[in-house]
Amino acid sequence: MSVNVKDSPFLAIGDGSTDDRAAFQRAIDYAKNLTLAGNSAVRYRTTIYVPAGYYYISGPLDLTNTNGIWMIGDGGAYLNTIIIGSTGGVIFDFSGSSLSGCENFSFITSDRNSRSTTATLFALTNNGGLNCGIRNCYFEMNDTPSANGGFGSIGILNVRSEEFYIHDCTVRANSPLILSHRSSLSISGANFTATSPFQTLAAGVGSMGNVSINGTSLQAYQKRQPALVLVATNSVNFHGYIGRVSATQGDNETAILCINYTTNLRIQSTIESFSRALQVRDGGFEGNDLDLVLSNSTNPTTEVADVTGCLIKGLNLRVSLPNISERDNRYILYQAPSADPNQPAPGYLWNSNVSCYDIISNAFIITPNLLHKTVNTVFNTFQPFEKRGGRARQLTNNRIILNRDNPTTVFRFSQADNFASTNGRGGFYRVWIDGIIQAGGYGSGGLAVMSFQAQLVISQNNIGQKDLPSAFVIILDKSLTDPTYLDIQAVIVNLTFSNNIGSVTIMPRISGRGNTETVNYDGFAELQSDFLVNDPIPLSLS
Repeated sequence: MSVNVKDSPFLAIGDGSTDDRAAFQRAIDYAKNLTLAGNSAVRYRTTIYVPAGYYYISGPLDLTNTNGIWMIGDGGAYLNTIIIGSTGGVIFDFSGSSLSGCENFSFITSDRNSRSTTATLFALTNNGGLNCGIRNCYFEMNDTPSANGGFGSIGILNVRSEEFYIHDCTVRANSPLILSHRSSLSISGANFTATSPFQTLAAGVGSMGNVSINGTSLQAYQKRQPALVLVATNSVNFHGYIGRVSATQGDNETAILCINYTTNLRIQSTIESFSRALQVRDGGFEGNDLDLVLSNSTNPTTEVADVTGCLIKGLNLRVSLPNISERDNRYILYQAPSADPNQPAPGYLWNSNVSCYDIISNAFIITPNLLHKTVNTVFNTFQPFEKRGGRARQLTNNRIILNRDNPTTVFRFSQADNFASTNGRGGFYRVWIDGIIQAGGYGSGGLAVMSFQAQLVISQNNIGQKDLPSAFVIILDKSLTDPTYLDIQAVIVNLTFSNNIGSVTIMPRISGRGNTETVNYDGFAELQSDFLVNDPIPLSLS
């Protein structure tokens, strides 16, 4: 069943100047009440067709409490069927509707009456509100930063209307997309409560999830608000682009803001212009998978993900930073320090995988205060490592050419010192080295191999003064083809500190006439420590 808004008795004009609100509402009300002949209890699921044109709408359209009404424009997603909203609030209100939505519209706003501040609203009411969606639409709201309690203009607002989808859309607004499990969004910092001019939204809090967003571009105006705001959502899949139309005013740098408990979030996106891809606040972040390309940041030293104070479990985070100039001195996972320098930060990271190969130094893959609260997590970096059972373990073999006459660094780590504290820097480091020293090559006149393990322990007092390191070396086994040519007799292992970096050095003791042969070290290291606030981070040798 189809209804055309230009047909009699609806008679929409679509010339951009005539107010077509009443005509649209007549068509909507007619479609709401279409029933099967002879059985008024059976309602039709109706398509309302809006031919190409410019339709000026002076007030919100009541599409609430419907079941199966689909608004469909003419043509593609850009400037074919254009809705000019001058409603003072929402344009299309689908609160309480199920199996309903719209496609092939362009939403723009006008100050002719009172500028529209929200293009579409979907929400749960006592009547329902499930299985709705938007396809092939273009949203171009105004830059209105004071609207909606500080959120500014909103493209798509969804409050607990689950099983929702947005496909092949472009949304330009101060806040392009907000998904929330409650109508009050004061927890975000904005003084805003979502309301419908026609219905009472469901009270309290509930589930907000099962959302599919594909082929969609979210573009925020200025540095006003995040492009994607998620308040206690679950099972949200986003595949698309996130960016900014302009970025000269305001101070927001966050592209995706997650508030309260967020679970089963799947994001695959290129994020441009925003400096911070993700901020997680006020709760947990569990079972989430993010594959992000971040480029053209306005402030490229801003951390990629701020998870301060949150419980992070089962995170799979993959970050690509294609612009070389945006890789230096930039944390991937950041947790702000506690206001009390003698207290650890409150967040946790459990059972996760973090991947970024573009930042060479592991010192910027995670802040040391968050590593301190990390369990069973792998960091896939230029020099990968993992944190398990309170120990950080280097995961790659280091084939390093050793100097016969001087110590060679084979393992480095950042100190765990919390320099903000004046009386709380006490702790210890324990380093375990398991490796092989090989003298001579594959075509050598003689080959010598030694397998060894070494432990180094150093204690530090409450003001940062360190004891002399204690080293213990065990030679597990060795093999040699010609002791007069090459013989590895011993290995000296030491731990030193300089410029807040600990360095483990190895120097072999080798005899024989093959003194021009190369000597290599191949092994891995494990780092254990006990400090109040921070953990040491394994570093690359480059």
